[in-house]
Amino acid sequence: MSDEEILLGEIPPIASTPCAADIIECQIRTEPSTANLFSVYRYANAPWLCVLLISVICSVVAGAAMPLVTIVFGALAREFINGEENTPDDVRDRVKHLTLLLLYIAIGSFIATMISTLGLNVVGEHITRRLQWRYLSSVLQQNMAYFDVVGTGELTSQIDKDMKLIQTGISQKLGNIISGVSGFIVAIICAFIQNPRFASIMISQPVAMILLVGLMGFWLSVTQQRGLPHSVKLENLAQDVLNAMRSVIAYRSQERYARKYHNTLLQPAALDFRERLIFGVIVAGSFTILHWANGLGFWQADRLFRQGYCTVSEALSILYATVVAGGMLCQALPYVVDVTKASQAANRVFSVIERVSPINSMADTGRIYGPVRGEICFDDVEFAYPSRPERTILRDISFTVPAGHTVALVGLSGSGKSTIFGLLTRLYNSIDGGIMLDNEPIEEMNIAWLRSQIGYVSQDVNLFRTSIHENIAHGLPKHTIETLGTSAVKELVIQAAKTAQIHSFITNLPDGYDTVIGSNGSSLSGGQRQRLAIARAIVSQPSILLLDEATSALDSQGEKEIQEALSKAAYGRTTMIIAHRLSTVQNADAIIVMKDGQILNHGTHSELMVTSALYRDLVEQQALRQNNAVGHSLSLAKSIETKSSNITVNHDTPKRPQDAPGLSPSPESSIKQVWLLNKPELPYVIAGIIFSALAGMTYPVQAIFFGNGIISIISPGASTGGHSVHFWARLYLIHGIVVFIVYSVRGYCFAVSASQLHLRARSHLFRALLLKKLAFFEDKDHSAGAMVSFLSSGTPKITGVSGTSLGLAVESIVMLTTGITVGCIFGWKLGVAAMAIVPLVAMSSFLQCYIEAQVQKHVKRETNAVAIAHEAFSAIKTVTTLNLQTNIIESFHRESHQDKKSGYWVISAALHACTTSLRILSISFVFWYGGTRLIATGEYTIQQFFICFAATVWGSQSAATLFAHAPDIAGAHAAAARLAELLRPDDSPSQFPVKSQKDSSTSTLVPNTMEDLAMQQISFRYPTRPSQLTLNDITFNARSGSFIALVGATGSGKSSVVNLIERFYAAESGQITLGHNSIERYDLNHYRGYFALVDQNPSLIGEDLRECLQSDERVVLDEEILIALEDVGLADFVLSLPEGLSTPVMANGSTLSGGQRQRMAIAKALLWGPKIFLLDEATSALDSASEALVQEALQRAKKGRTVIAIAHRLKTIVDADEILVLDHGHIIERGRHEELMKLGGKYWQMAKLQQLHGEVGR
Repeated sequence: MSDEEILLGEIPPIASTPCAADIIECQIRTEPSTANLFSVYRYANAPWLCVLLISVICSVVAGAAMPLVTIVFGALAREFINGEENTPDDVRDRVKHLTLLLLYIAIGSFIATMISTLGLNVVGEHITRRLQWRYLSSVLQQNMAYFDVVGTGELTSQIDKDMKLIQTGISQKLGNIISGVSGFIVAIICAFIQNPRFASIMISQPVAMILLVGLMGFWLSVTQQRGLPHSVKLENLAQDVLNAMRSVIAYRSQERYARKYHNTLLQPAALDFRERLIFGVIVAGSFTILHWANGLGFWQADRLFRQGYCTVSEALSILYATVVAGGMLCQALPYVVDVTKASQAANRVFSVIERVSPINSMADTGRIYGPVRGEICFDDVEFAYPSRPERTILRDISFTVPAGHTVALVGLSGSGKSTIFGLLTRLYNSIDGGIMLDNEPIEEMNIAWLRSQIGYVSQDVNLFRTSIHENIAHGLPKHTIETLGTSAVKELVIQAAKTAQIHSFITNLPDGYDTVIGSNGSSLSGGQRQRLAIARAIVSQPSILLLDEATSALDSQGEKEIQEALSKAAYGRTTMIIAHRLSTVQNADAIIVMKDGQILNHGTHSELMVTSALYRDLVEQQALRQNNAVGHSLSLAKSIETKSSNITVNHDTPKRPQDAPGLSPSPESSIKQVWLLNKPELPYVIAGIIFSALAGMTYPVQAIFFGNGIISIISPGASTGGHSVHFWARLYLIHGIVVFIVYSVRGYCFAVSASQLHLRARSHLFRALLLKKLAFFEDKDHSAGAMVSFLSSGTPKITGVSGTSLGLAVESIVMLTTGITVGCIFGWKLGVAAMAIVPLVAMSSFLQCYIEAQVQKHVKRETNAVAIAHEAFSAIKTVTTLNLQTNIIESFHRESHQDKKSGYWVISAALHACTTSLRILSISFVFWYGGTRLIATGEYTIQQFFICFAATVWGSQSAATLFAHAPDIAGAHAAAARLAELLRPDDSPSQFPVKSQKDSSTSTLVPNTMEDLAMQQISFRYPTRPSQLTLNDITFNARSGSFIALVGATGSGKSSVVNLIERFYAAESGQITLGHNSIERYDLNHYRGYFALVDQNPSLIGEDLRECLQSDERVVLDEEILIALEDVGLADFVLSLPEGLSTPVMANGSTLSGGQRQRMAIAKALLWGPKIFLLDEATSALDSASEALVQEALQRAKKGRTVIAIAHRLKTIVDADEILVLDHGHIIERGRHEELMKLGGKYWQMAKLQQLHGEVGR
C-alpha cells in the first residue's frame, strides 16, 4: 500500500460499539464499596481476634466502672443522710467498707483499662499494617489504565493518610467509645434497678444525647464526603509539582503553583471550618443537655420524694448515674469524629482492595508454556486508551515477527509505536483483533510468565532507590534469584553490566555494585541511567527484547557500543525496536512504518527507501549536511577508548543542615512558629481561651447548685439563701443556656483559628518547599512522596497546638483550680485533702505525654515505607513489566515492620489506665476522708461535703479527660517540630518574587537587552558528591545571539553546565557572568526569566493542555498557544481531540507519547519568549519529521536570541557558532563544525558514527 492510499484524516472512533465500550469501561471502572470500619477486621487472624475480643470485653468492663461507682455513691449518701440514726463509729465502719469497694473498683478499672488500651493499640497497629500490605498488593495488581485515571498523589494519600485514620479509629479511641457506650448502658441499668419511676424520667437526657450524636455523625459524614474530591485534587497537584521541581524552578512557576495550591485549599478549609463548628456546637448542646437534666432531676426527685416514691439516696444515685451516662457520651464525642473519618477512609481503601483488575499480573490464572520461540503475530488489532476512548490509537494492525528476527517500528511521534509494546506486554487489552505468541493467544497466558519472557527498555527510564546490583537484578524473575543463589546472580548482573558498557563505571565507585543511587537514579546522568535499564532488561536473557528508544540518551560512541552489544544480545532472540535514529535500525530484518495508528509500509531498509516516501524522508532528514572541509582519512577502525564517566555516586551522604547539632528546632521555637502562623487569628484565639476559661468554671459553679439541691430536698430552707429546690432547678436551666453560649462561642473561635492555621500551615509549607534547592529533594526523607504525605496527614495535627486541644488544656486547668478554690471556700479541709490527688494525676498525665512523644519519633520509619510505595506508584509501568510487585511488597514489609512500638504501648497503656483509675480513687479518698473525719464527727454538713465533692472530684476528673488526648497533643508537637524544620529557609536566594528581595540594593535586575553569557574557569561538585569534581576549568563565552552547542560522552558534564547557568547549583570556583555582572548579583527570579529550559525528560503540570502551556508572566491566549503548537507540529493533533486545549492531562501526560510531551515542552519554551534558550536534548524523543519541524521553529525563534544546546544528534547543531566537546568535565575541543571535522578528533569520530550512508565528507 502506498503512502497516498492512506487516509491521513481523523481515524473514526471504535469505542462506540457495545463490545468495545465494555472492554474499555472494565479497564477503568471502580465499583463503589460498601465496606466500613468493621471490614478491616477481616485482616486479623484468630489469635489477634482473640486479643481484640479480650480488649473489647475489657473496654466494656472499664466503662462499667464509673456506673458501679454510682451505686456505692448512693450507699455512701444514704449513710451520710442517715448519719444521725447511727453512731459515729458505725458511720466510719460503713464508710470504710464502701470506700474499700471503690478501691477494688479502681483496681479493676486500672487492669481493664490497661488491657483494653494495650490490646486495641497493638491490634490496631497489626491490622493496619496488614491492611497496608493488602492495599499495596491490590494497587500493584491493577491494570495500567487504572493508573491513567487515578493520580499517584491519591494512592499515596490512601496508603498513608487513610491508613493512619483507620489505625486511629480502631485503636485506643475505639476503646474509649466502647467504654463510653458501655458506661452509658450500665449507668442506665443501674438507674432502673434502683428506681424505675425516677429513672424513666431521667432517661430523657441520654436519649437526647444519642440523637445529638447521631445528628453530628450525619453532618460530619456529609461534610467529609464533600471534601474528598478537593483532597484528592490537592494531593495530585502537590505530587505533580514536587515531582517536576526542575521545570517548576526553571520557569519561575513557584508563585503560580503556590497560589493555585492555596486557592485549591480554600474549599477544603471552608469544609474544615464547618466540620469543627458543627463539632463545637454539638459539644455545647451536649453539656447544655447535661445541665438541664440535672435541673430536671432535682425538680422531679423532690416531687417523688415528697410523694414517697423515691428516697434521697436513690435520687442522688440515679441522678449521678444519668450524669455519668451523659458525661461518658460527651467524653466519647471527639472519638466519634475520629471513628467516622476512619470508616470513610476504610471505604476508600476497600474500593481499591475490592477492585478486580481485568489484567492482574499477580494472579495464578493463565497457562504457562514451555520454551518460547518468540514468534509474534498481531492480527487486525484495534485499540483506544480507556482514559481517551474517543480517540483511536491503533486500527487494523497486522504483522508477524518470525522467531529470532529483529523488527523495527518507525514513524512520527504519536503514531502508536509504544502502544504496540504496551499491548504485547499486556499493559492494556486490545479492543478488537488478536495478539499471538508462538501461535498462542497472549490473553490465555499467565501474565507474569509472559512478561518474564520479555526484556523491556522503556523510553522513560525508571530506577529505584536501592543498590546498583539490586536495580539490575530486578530484571531477573524472583524464582531465578532464589534458585541460582547470590554468587550466580552476581555473575549475571556483572555480565549484563559489561554488555551495557557500564561495568567499569560501577567498579570505579567506592561501593561498586552496592552503591545506592538516588530516587529514580537522580545521582546518575541520563546515559548512565539508560545503560542500567538496558542491563536490567538483558540480565535474564529473555526470549523477546523490546527496545523503546533504548539509546536516545546516549552519545554516538556510547550508542555504537550499546548497539553492538544489543546486536549480540539479540542473536537468536526476537527483537522489536522503536527508534527515531534510523541508523540504529537499518540492519533490522524488517522495518514497519507507522502513521496515525496504521501501518503504511513494511520491508527492509533498502526496500523502504524505494517504496515508502515517508521512510525515505525520515532517513534523508537525518543525514549530516555535507562537509567539504574533510580531507584526511582517519580510519574509524582506530579504537576509541571507553572511559568511565567522572560522574559518581557518593556513598557517604553529607549531613544535612537540619541534622547538624544545635540546628534542630526546639519544642519552644516550633510552637512559637506555629503561633506566628496563627497570629492573624489572635483575637479568635484569645477569645477562645477566655471562653475556655469560662467553660472551666461551669462545673465548679454547678457544684454549688448540686450541694444546695441535695440539702434543699432533705431539709427545705436549709440551702444557701434558704431557697427551695425549684430555685436551684431553675438555676440549672439558666446555667445550661450560659453553658451553650460559652461552649458555642469557644467552638466557633477555635474552629476559625484551627481551620485557618491548617490552611496557612499547609499553604506556607507548600510554598516553602517550592523555595528549596533541588538538592533538598535528593534526600529520601524529602522525596515528593514524603512531602505529600506530611502535607496531607502531618499538617492537620498541628491544629492540636492552637485548636481544640488548647481549649481543653485551658478548660481543664481552670476547672481544676476553680474546683479546688470552691471546695476550699465551702470546706477548706476537704478541699486541701482533695488537692493530694492532683500531683498524681499531673505526673501520670505528663509521663503519658512524654511516652506519646517518643512514639511519634518512629513516624520517620513509617514515612520511609510510604516512600517505597510512592516510588512504586510513580514507576508503575516499570514495576509491572518487570514483575516487581512481590519485591516492592517485601521491601515495604521490611521497612514498616521495623517500626515496633510495643514497649511504648505497654507504658502508655499503664499510664492511661492510671490516669483513669485515679478518678475513682479520688472519689474513694474524698468519701473516706470526708465521711470518717468530717461527716461522722459532725464537723461538716451534707451540703458542705457535696459541694466540695462535686467541685474537687469533678475538677480532677477534668484533668484526666484532658490527658486522654495525650496522643493528639504529642502528635501536634511532633508535627509542629517537623513543620518548623521544613519551613526553615535554606541558604539559597528566594526562588520566586519577594518584595524585599526586589527592593534590595544588593540585587540587580537583568537587562532587557541581549547580553553575553560567559563561564570563566568554572569548577563544580554536586553537594551530594563532594569527593568528585564534575566540572573542571570550564571557560567559554556565548555572545549575544550566538548558538553554542555542548557535545560529549554521556556523563561528561554537559547538563551540569546548564544546571549552573540556571543557578540550580553554585559553582565551587570561577565566575559566570551575564553582561558585565556576575549572575549571583541578579535578582534570581528576574534572572531565570531570561532563559527557557527544555529538558530531556519534560514534565507537564496542569489540569488540561492549556494550563500546561500557561505562563506566570501573563495570560497566554489560545491563539498564541495554537501558533506555538503549530510550530512544533501538534496543533492538528490537539484540535482533533474532542475537548481540544481543554483535554485533561493524566498523570504528567502519561497518555501522550514521549515525542508529544517533548513537543509540548518546546511549545512552552517558544511561548516563554526568552533571551536565551537552554536545550538539553530537546528533540531526543522526536522522529525525524517532527524534529525537522521543531528545528525550523527553533531556527525562527532563535533569531536575535542566544541558544545553548546539549545534543547527541550532531546534525541538529552543525550550524552552531561554537561547539564545545566535553570529556570528564573538561573542554577538550572547541570550534565550528567544519573546524572540528578538520581537526579529526573526538568530534569527527562522533560525526562519523552518526553518518547514515556515505562518507562524512561526501
